[in-house]
Amino acid sequence: MSSFVGPVPIGVIIVATLFGTALLAMAAARLLPADHLSPETKNVVSVSAAIVGTLSALVVGLLISTSSASYTGKSQEVIQISANVITLDRMLRRYGPETQDIRVLLNRYAAAELQDLFPTDPNQTINLENNRTIAVLEGLQDKILALTPANDMQRWLQPQALQLIGTMMAARWQLGQEGVSETPLPLLVLVMFWFIIIFASFGLFAPRNMTAIATIFLCSVAIGGAIRMTTELQRPFGGLIRVSSTPLTQALDVISR
Repeated sequence: MSSFVGPVPIGVIIVATLFGTALLAMAAARLLPADHLSPETKNVVSVSAAIVGTLSALVVGLLISTSSASYTGKSQEVIQISANVITLDRMLRRYGPETQDIRVLLNRYAAAELQDLFPTDPNQTINLENNRTIAVLEGLQDKILALTPANDMQRWLQPQALQLIGTMMAARWQLGQEGVSETPLPLLVLVMFWFIIIFASFGLFAPRNMTAIATIFLCSVAIGGAIRMTTELQRPFGGLIRVSSTPLTQALDVISR
């Protein structure tokens, strides 16, 4: 689920919906007969809202935990790609001077990968289907495959380097699956329905003063912020909270020396 619905952030929509529900319930309370607002009725509504609130808290906690794990996983994948680039460069150095042109190609790939994942233009999105970058990586694989080992060390290094490039290719395509972990829209709508029930119960029996209204508003902001955080963590390369480009930048610096 995107953190924006049209031009409006989803967090703003949630805050407006929940706070508006509470205000409408406050207004509706004036029209209800007195027995509908009796202490007995209040107890039933409070217990029911508590059950729904517990269920909502569990689901939102699970969503945040899942989103955080997804974000951490993408961050670890970037770190792994960076480590693989450095490791491959070291292998090519050890192989001998005949890999100099391959190391230049590896440098080009690292720079292209950095630009694809972390574009310098803030309005540009990540591009994990860039055919030019993929072609550079496949060219690396072809050149290493074309090497003719002359001793035992080179015969050992060549398959190791090829295996490492295969890992790098798999990691790139795996990063492209970031949208798979997004929260399904029906689940988000269901959670919103639960919170609407809770805020309606708040407004129904809340006193009509600024303290109560301000407290309900802050609660709606907290819930809207929590769900917005969930959607942001699911967009690790394009949201407010982004995966750091430092590992890949450092890797490019290391292999450029």
